[in-house]
Amino acid sequence: MKTFFRFIMSLFGWKVEGEYTEEVNVCVIAVAPHTSNWDFIWGIMARSIYGINAHYLIKDSFFKPGIGWFFRVTGGIPVDRTKKNDLTTRLKKILYSSEKVQIVFTPEGTRKRVDKWKSGFYWVAFEAGLPIVMHGIDYKKKVVTMSKPFYPTGNWEDDKKTFEEYYSDKTPANPEGWNPKF
Repeated sequence: MKTFFRFIMSLFGWKVEGEYTEEVNVCVIAVAPHTSNWDFIWGIMARSIYGINAHYLIKDSFFKPGIGWFFRVTGGIPVDRTKKNDLTTRLKKILYSSEKVQIVFTPEGTRKRVDKWKSGFYWVAFEAGLPIVMHGIDYKKKVVTMSKPFYPTGNWEDDKKTFEEYYSDKTPANPEGWNPKF
């Protein structure tokens, strides 16, 4: 599948940069910008090229009869964003369940422009003692990139500057929907 997805992406002029190492067999992944449904398509193909077992968070309304199976099979984790739940504990269980598993967050939380990004990905990684790998989907350069592992310190105000810097040069599919500030 890796070769197939690499070929498909190259047909559209896209490439995937970076490589997963033993250090990040278990980690939290933060993906941005997230302003288009195409981000999901490029992300699923990049996941296969990277050869990782990444699960992703997606609103529970996508798990309807008829299509829900697709999101389950591809690693979707349903999230009810209308109420508080024990999501952090659930995610930590998934991360501890295997020697090679990742959970993908889109810190913006939606494809629409937001004033403030969600920090749940950061706190899950910090509480689990795991690194965060940032992934960027850059539509101008047509590339999916990844950062070196970043280990959160617990000081969100200082650490968020690292994320802002990494994503500062990424071009979204829909620039009007992008706010690169945490």
